[in-house]
Amino acid sequence: REVAGSSSDSDEGDEAQEEEYEGQEEESEAHETEDESQEEDEAEEAENSPPPRAQGKKAKGKSVRNRWKAKDNEFGGDLLTFLGENFFSHLFTQETIDDIVFNTNLYAVQKRNENLGLTSEEFKTFLGMNMVMSYIRYPRARMYWSSEQGLRLDLVADAMPVNRFEKIMRYVHFVDNYSIDPENADKFVKIRPFLNALQDTFTLHRLIQRSIRTSVHKAICPQKTKPWGVKVWLRAGSSGYMYSFEPYQDVGMRLCEDLQDRNQKVFFDNFFCIIPLLQALKHQGIFGNGTCRKNRLHGAQEKLKTEKQLKKEGRGSVSVVTSAQNITVTRWMDSSVIHMASSCTGVSPTDEAERWNKKKKMLKVQRPFAVKLYNQHMGGVDQMDQMVATYPHRRRNKRWYITVFFHLVDVAVVNAWFLYRMSGNEAKDLLHFKASTARALINAGSRRAVVKVPPEVRYAPGNHWPKLNVTNAMPRRTKYTCLQCDVFVCPDCFANSHFRR
Repeated sequence: REVAGSSSDSDEGDEAQEEEYEGQEEESEAHETEDESQEEDEAEEAENSPPPRAQGKKAKGKSVRNRWKAKDNEFGGDLLTFLGENFFSHLFTQETIDDIVFNTNLYAVQKRNENLGLTSEEFKTFLGMNMVMSYIRYPRARMYWSSEQGLRLDLVADAMPVNRFEKIMRYVHFVDNYSIDPENADKFVKIRPFLNALQDTFTLHRLIQRSIRTSVHKAICPQKTKPWGVKVWLRAGSSGYMYSFEPYQDVGMRLCEDLQDRNQKVFFDNFFCIIPLLQALKHQGIFGNGTCRKNRLHGAQEKLKTEKQLKKEGRGSVSVVTSAQNITVTRWMDSSVIHMASSCTGVSPTDEAERWNKKKKMLKVQRPFAVKLYNQHMGGVDQMDQMVATYPHRRRNKRWYITVFFHLVDVAVVNAWFLYRMSGNEAKDLLHFKASTARALINAGSRRAVVKVPPEVRYAPGNHWPKLNVTNAMPRRTKYTCLQCDVFVCPDCFANSHFRR
């Protein structure tokens, strides 16, 4: 998995960086030779032409050679700040719910010629019940409706009968099966409309700080905790908010399509970072920064100081080279050698980082700007994964796309929680926020709020008589209510519900 995102910096850092660039330009002009001038002309032509990766197809003919020089990065752009607001209903919209309800009813007719009669309000209740099941977990779903004392969960059991819940779960669908082209190669065609709808709402809240994370769908990754399964490529902010996602397939560039020419910065680790990717992103007006493996430096290692030299110079020593396309590779000695590749940052302005030595003494080590910025803005996807894994929906289902659907519902809740926190509202943890959202969905889908009748009312003697409620239009609920308890009770269950066992 990999991560990337956009970033911000202070005006002082920009001024120091510009002064460093001006000093290096004067020094390079004083020592420049005729051969180097010729290389500059060749580099200009290479810079104006798109790199092979940016063309979307394999480059034909001879590839552009990277010419590296011992100098820092010359990026002079701005590093922007962070904004954002709005919550769950803006991410999981009414239009999305209506579309799912329509396809679910259609699938029930196509599958078994059954009139399911699902409504948008009832689906909201169904959605809220599944959220509750993610943070109050029972080994079996039917235990929420158990008649045993201490096991039944009234919030779920009173919201919808178990048989109705299971029937909706059986028919939940996102696309008309008869409209699917047999030649469609999309592996996620069964859930693609929902993915697109959620993608649109996530990107509407365009906050500035970003990061990229990658993994692979139905591919084995031996170093991962769960090597098999449905994996997702995604782009998240350093705050943890997910902006874009795409299940499997070759989507590294597609994740950044909406960032073109917006002065955005993406950060990624060494699984994802390669020089051609930085060149392709730069050609589209997107700047990148990330750790790079030493076998992916494309010749930069020949101009850099060797690892032995850096170890002799000690912790904090650095060596830097920059290509004609202004792609900078920085080799820095920390506890081990680190390689940073970037199209927008280099060594300067440096700062001091605190490190422990083997004698357990605190040292101050010179740190390149590329490393500082990377550490500052990485980790957004890790934070998203951590939050989703805290209260996940883990109910098994034979239809794989249902598992994907509920995972993305969990993601939408976490995204809404991030937006809630950033909007300056009162402090509320994820559990409290998810519980409130679930309760609101259950109540919004019910004709009445889900209430528990106190035992002193339910079992007390009085006017416990059935009353016909002609205003109740819900076809699956009894039309009789208890005159004293003011709750719906089936006439056949009337006596049992008012006597203690």
